[in-house]
Amino acid sequence: MPERTCVCCRKKREKKDFFRISEFEGKYVFDKKMNVQSRGFYVCKDIKCVERLSKHKKYNIDIQYLLQMLEELKKNKKNIIDVLKPMKNSDFFVFGIDENIEAIKSKKVKLIVLPKDIKQKYINEFIKLGKEFNVDILFVEKKKAFLEIFSRDLNVVGIFNKKVINGILSKVEVTTGEST
Repeated sequence: MPERTCVCCRKKREKKDFFRISEFEGKYVFDKKMNVQSRGFYVCKDIKCVERLSKHKKYNIDIQYLLQMLEELKKNKKNIIDVLKPMKNSDFFVFGIDENIEAIKSKKVKLIVLPKDIKQKYINEFIKLGKEFNVDILFVEKKKAFLEIFSRDLNVVGIFNKKVINGILSKVEVTTGEST
């Protein structure tokens, strides 16, 4: 498989992992279908690279195309529940409020998944700990979702494996600091 290189981060990957930007009538355009017959370049399907592209002086791309790329990224993001389902039997989780508080304080857990329908004092506590110990927080709507995945009543799930966390964060929308 031929590889392409991102103009922002210089990572090499397959063509399908990139957005293509093509030169068309003297301007750079987002080539969503990758079929414009002209010179072009590639940008990772990553919000950081799209943001870097927006500031890139060599490639002055219109805001409308940058917004289209961000919309594509948003469409491809999954719900945390969809990501956790296939992992339900793995050993990467810490379950329970007290267990996760201790795991955060001991710098073991770096990602917390909280349902929005638990007591507000627990949400506030985890937000405070998240800020203090640099822990990402993902929210699910209902705690019932944990019951469906893990077959037990849970208030919080912590994840401690760095590779698993990076994989999850690359696939889902992250909400840190505040619940809605």
